[in-house]
Amino acid sequence: MRRTFLGLPEVREKARVALIPAPYDATTSWRPGTREGPRRILEVSPYLEFFDEETGSEPHRNLGFYTFPEPELPVDPEKAILTIESLVCKALDEQKFPVLLGGEHTVTLAALRALKERFSSFKILQIDAHPDLRDVYQETPFSHACVMRRAYEMGLEVVAVGIRTASREEYELIQREKLSVLWARDLKRDFEAGLANLKDLLGEGPVYVTLDLDGFDPAEAPGVGTPEPGGLTWYEVLEILKLAASFRVIGFDVVELLPIPGDPRTEYLAARLIYKFLAYLERGLRTS
Repeated sequence: MRRTFLGLPEVREKARVALIPAPYDATTSWRPGTREGPRRILEVSPYLEFFDEETGSEPHRNLGFYTFPEPELPVDPEKAILTIESLVCKALDEQKFPVLLGGEHTVTLAALRALKERFSSFKILQIDAHPDLRDVYQETPFSHACVMRRAYEMGLEVVAVGIRTASREEYELIQREKLSVLWARDLKRDFEAGLANLKDLLGEGPVYVTLDLDGFDPAEAPGVGTPEPGGLTWYEVLEILKLAASFRVIGFDVVELLPIPGDPRTEYLAARLIYKFLAYLERGLRTS
């Protein structure tokens, strides 16, 4: 039986939002298992409240969702990216707003490639603990640790938020190229100033949002492949997403969920986060 977001019946032709599972983790560098992330998000999603108390809306009624069947992905990262990219292209062809459910961060590259064919220019808002700027990692340029490096090579500007660890290679690249990074330590000192800086860095025009769940503090989202202390809180991330929603958002993903047996906190957080962001985006999606 096909799993759907919220567990509700769906009418593909009427859906404004497409949820695309991307169960891939072949380049995982520490703990494998993020391939189970999309399935777990879908499994816990029926237990959400479908009414969003903050916005007073019910996005599933007003937008309509369609959940793509979970694909079987090849192990080779380039081939996996092509498979996922074809699904994102299919959603875009159907005039649907794409929401990618990871899987490791490598899958984001598939959405970026599909959107680059349709938008000459857009910025990426990256919420993450790591900059993912390595050129090659573990003998592949398509590692989850390289995804934002590939985005820069596509001519896309990345604004990274919540970063709190980096390799020397990444740190020197950030300094040399003056890349837009809002470090977690600075956000913790003055979050309001950080939001204002983020607004300036995003500027104008379309934005793609990629949210690595290790951007959260492990106390709130322990189920990730590489947990890092000192992360963002639930309400800090919501404020960032509310700011993002004031721009034209052309797609987003939630990646790097590593389910912990017997502890569903992180997959529930991920499902609620997706629904919450769609509530923030609802008005713009209905009129676009």
